[in-house]
Amino acid sequence: MIKEWNDMKVRSLVIFFVMAGIFFSIAPLQNWTISILNENSEALQKYVGENFIEQLKEWNFYIYSQWFGKNFGQIIPILAIIIAFPLFSREYENGTIDFLLTRASRKKVFLNKFLLSILVLTLEITVLSFLPLIYSWIFSKDFIISHTFKFLVHSLIGGIFWYSITFLFTTYFNDQVKPILSSIVVLGASTALGIIKPLKFLNTYNYILGSTIFNSGTINWKYSLALIMLSILFITISYSIFKRKEI
Repeated sequence: MIKEWNDMKVRSLVIFFVMAGIFFSIAPLQNWTISILNENSEALQKYVGENFIEQLKEWNFYIYSQWFGKNFGQIIPILAIIIAFPLFSREYENGTIDFLLTRASRKKVFLNKFLLSILVLTLEITVLSFLPLIYSWIFSKDFIISHTFKFLVHSLIGGIFWYSITFLFTTYFNDQVKPILSSIVVLGASTALGIIKPLKFLNTYNYILGSTIFNSGTINWKYSLALIMLSILFITISYSIFKRKEI
């Protein structure tokens, strides 16, 4: 797994520090954000409602909406895609897959890449999800901890779902460009189609950004289970492809 970690450590660390930087540029600016919105309150009321600015004055709503419901939530699928897209395709493209398979079985190579990458993704999402809790504790903010775990469930399951889609593409394609482009196209198409009411379920952003948590304070377990089952299916198909792929 040392090689796998060396291959992904730069991009995973860059993602983490960029997202941490975004968080620490958002958290201290609650009052500034509210003052800016107040200056444009009449125009904003058409889109976000009359009470939105007042709600932002409450710390929990501000940090949850600006972090999970906006900045971090929006980047989770991209984070998952970046972690997954070069895992196998780079080995195919560089011709190093032959070297790997002379040292270990296909099953071991697959498991090493899969387990380490999904562990890195899980750790990144988990740590970034707990930043609001850490910040609130340091600066003595009144914070509802239980919501953090609810958003963490949505973030992890949503992230792993998009990881599994990209993982499927990286086992199938022989270059690094196609997996990332295919994943972004699927993400964009599903999000766009989700605007149509009968196809709303295709837009995973509604789930990842925690719409049900904001509206009812509960986890969307049915959608969670559906994404988990699809993720397992995509990973299983990925293994089948890699096992039979001509190298």
